[in-house]
Amino acid sequence: MIDEIIIQNPWWKTGSVDKSRLCRIRRSEFNSLKRELSNKKVLCLLGPRRAGKTTLMYEMINFLLKKDTDPKRILYISFDSSKIRLEMKRNFDGIIQEYINSLVREPVDKLTSEIYIFFDEIHKLEDWGNKIKFWQDLGLKIKFVVSGSSSIRILKGSGESLLGRISFHMILPLKFSEFVGKASQADFTDFEQLKEAYNNVMLDKQEITVQLEDYILKGGFPEVYYIKDIEKAYEILRQYKTLTITRDILDMKDIKEPGILLDLIDLLTDFMGGRINYSTFAKTLGIKVDTAKKYISYLVECFLIYTTYFYSEKQVLSTRKEKKLFFIDVGLRNSLLLKPINDLEKSKIIENLVFFHVFSLKRNELFPKIFYWFDKNKNEVDIIVNIGKKIIPIEVKYREQIGRRDLRGLLKFMEEFNIEKGIVVTKNLLEKRTMDKKEIIFIPAWLFLLSSNSPSN
Repeated sequence: MIDEIIIQNPWWKTGSVDKSRLCRIRRSEFNSLKRELSNKKVLCLLGPRRAGKTTLMYEMINFLLKKDTDPKRILYISFDSSKIRLEMKRNFDGIIQEYINSLVREPVDKLTSEIYIFFDEIHKLEDWGNKIKFWQDLGLKIKFVVSGSSSIRILKGSGESLLGRISFHMILPLKFSEFVGKASQADFTDFEQLKEAYNNVMLDKQEITVQLEDYILKGGFPEVYYIKDIEKAYEILRQYKTLTITRDILDMKDIKEPGILLDLIDLLTDFMGGRINYSTFAKTLGIKVDTAKKYISYLVECFLIYTTYFYSEKQVLSTRKEKKLFFIDVGLRNSLLLKPINDLEKSKIIENLVFFHVFSLKRNELFPKIFYWFDKNKNEVDIIVNIGKKIIPIEVKYREQIGRRDLRGLLKFMEEFNIEKGIVVTKNLLEKRTMDKKEIIFIPAWLFLLSSNSPSN
């Protein structure tokens, strides 16, 4: 146990974090995470495996070391180790106390400066919230930073015990702006700002569109960013699926037939951007409908997929209607797909990327509700987002020519709910049209995905 902890904390000897553990790609969250280190709340990084939570922890440790923090005042423990999990479950308080006594060598109630304790994948430790609460309540100079890839276990673990004492940060795969290293400050509902942003990157447009093609195929998991061979990238992404299911679901849930869960995630690849029919999945897999619902909830819990709600001003109707399915990362989904990515598939992927971008802009809400809409005449809107007091409908039409017939669903929705402005994500078109006294903004997908500001309230 002690030897393993020493191995996990090499800066106690070297005074630095090995460069191989640090971000090679600039993450937009890092500045806000640095600021969080100076307050007393527990800092929690929440998101899918391999999205960069551990790397961001190492970045924070590196930041502290560069600010001349004593290396021995920084403790990192990964709960992916079964040996550490068992010992920490048995003697959590004793191990922290022993660390302070042996390395910091100061009375725990008279610490001269802050101690930083990083717990990676802490959701694997039973009752972790109450264990940390005990130390928080002592009012000591100890800052806890934790991470988890199981949303339910993190939220359940923090629960009432850390209410008001914990700050959540969603860490997701790379946004397109991080993927290309460029971002626009444009509000995507402001056409003048969009035109200015378009002109500012005009010289880089060709390079950006080439990178979009790469992003469409590989998605945003950092580990595959530099891999040019798409099959090698997909091999790694398929390992992510297996790793997530085995470590974050099968280790923690009572699942009698794990092969069915693995088959389910493969089956869902064909339904990306579609409405979820639990009966269809249950029949195909030979399981009960309730089992299909439960298994899909596990995949949501571990950030493999996300579901959006039917938009209605009646909460009951919104909850009861079928949900729409998206993947947290299109590269992971593509790696499981058994057919080539043609133009139709590419349009579905762009819709998923638009969803992911909207989701990432609202990540401060932790689990934002995003919507879609349809009516009995098969009019439909792909994505509807509620930002402040504004309802923003977004339709994805990844093509060169877009006519009025293509916008029937968008215009019908705007008329029914008295919405003045709508967004259409296109292949190359940037323009503003007035249709039925409504303002429709057409935005190229690459420009939409570079926008870093969500609409103001």
